[in-house]
Parts: sequence; structure tokens; C-alpha cells
Amino acid sequence: MVGILAFEFEPIKRKSLLKSLKGITQRLCKKNAINPADIGLMVHTGTYRQNFRQEPAFAAHLQQALDIGCANIGPTSKHTFSFDVSDGACGPHHALETIADLFPVIGCKYALLTAGDCRPNKETPWPHKPISFAAIISEDGPLQILDTRFDYEQENDFTSSTKFNKKYHTEAFTSKPHITKHRVEENRFIASSAWLCGEQLSRFVEWASSQNGTVTHRIENKNGRVSELNWRVKGE
Repeated sequence: MVGILAFEFEPIKRKSLLKSLKGITQRLCKKNAINPADIGLMVHTGTYRQNFRQEPAFAAHLQQALDIGCANIGPTSKHTFSFDVSDGACGPHHALETIADLFPVIGCKYALLTAGDCRPNKETPWPHKPISFAAIISEDGPLQILDTRFDYEQENDFTSSTKFNKKYHTEAFTSKPHITKHRVEENRFIASSAWLCGEQLSRFVEWASSQNGTVTHRIENKNGRVSELNWRVKGE
């Protein structure tokens, strides 16, 4: 079983997503006496990147910026596996499930989870105030990942696509999105579907850190998809 050992987040504001996540990851490692060389897995989740780019993986750019596990490949070299996991607002749960599955296989001391989005370009409407989030995952993290549930049966016909407009690609929608408002029902944290990935994680983890026992993080995506991740808060 793995869990979140430590986390850090900040509003991105005028910084680039890469610069923001590089900075908070470095602060996170320094505050918690973590050697970045011990991070063997890096996973990033988010919906929006510059000009709707998908490749190369943002996690690979961050790995290079942090210079973690970038040595030449050889029989005894130590490397860090980095990639992105995306599924709209539900992306954080897929990313965490992936880390939980891969962590024992890779056999590393720590994994790094990052989340964040940036405005694709000047022509894309941008009502968001994105947050960059980073968390160190370890075997003894106090906020432990238990299990996940994904329900796509309620999926509606809301989809987005990109179209070329003047100089840039912009986003186009097929219908009105499904909107869920944030609320807390006992030990269930139900997120707003308007939140981007960094806000999803920062708001939930900050709330969960003050709880005891088992808690649930529920995300309802704008297209009706639902994901739930159950956690155990150690120290109850």
C-alpha cells in the first residue's frame, strides 16, 4: 500500500506550468529531506497544455528540468520512469491508481505525482485560475490509497474538440457540460466538476489531511463520468 507522504501547491498565476512545478517540487524535497535521486517514478496529470499539445509527455519535460534520473542508459544505470495520465477531471484518480500499481513493480523509494494546467493560447477562453500541485508518494505515506471506482455508464454527449481559429487552435464543445458543485457529506469529499486537476488534488488533500479514518474523493467529470478514490488517513 502506498500513500502521500508530503505535498505542496501554489496558484500558477503568471509563471509557466513547468517553472511552477519545478519550484514546488524542489521545495517539497528540501522541506522533507528527500533526495530527488530516490524518485523512480514521475506521473503528471492535467487537461490543458500549450496549444493543446499531447506529446512529448509533460512529465518528461519536468524530469529533464529537475535532472532526475536522466543518466545515459547502461546495465547498472538508475533511471526514472516518467509519463502523463489524462482523463479530464478524473485524471488525478487514474494517475494515483497507476502509481499504486507500478510502485511495487519499479521498486523505487519515492514516486512524484504532479498536476496542473495552463492556458493553451491567447484565443482560448480561460475562466480558470489553475493551481500546480506536487506530492511525494511512498510506502509509508500517511494518506494511503485504498481503491478506486470508475463509472462511465452516466456519460453524456458532452465532448470537446479543437478547431483552428485565426492563428491558434481553440476548443469547441458539442453540448452543455454536466456541472457538479463542491460539497462535503460526512467522510465524502465531492469535488466541483469545474475544477482543473491541480485544484482537484490540492483542495481534497488539504481537507483529507485534517480527517481521520476512511475518506472518499468523488469526481464527476463534465461529460458525466464518475470516479471515486477511497483513502485511509493514518493516525486516527
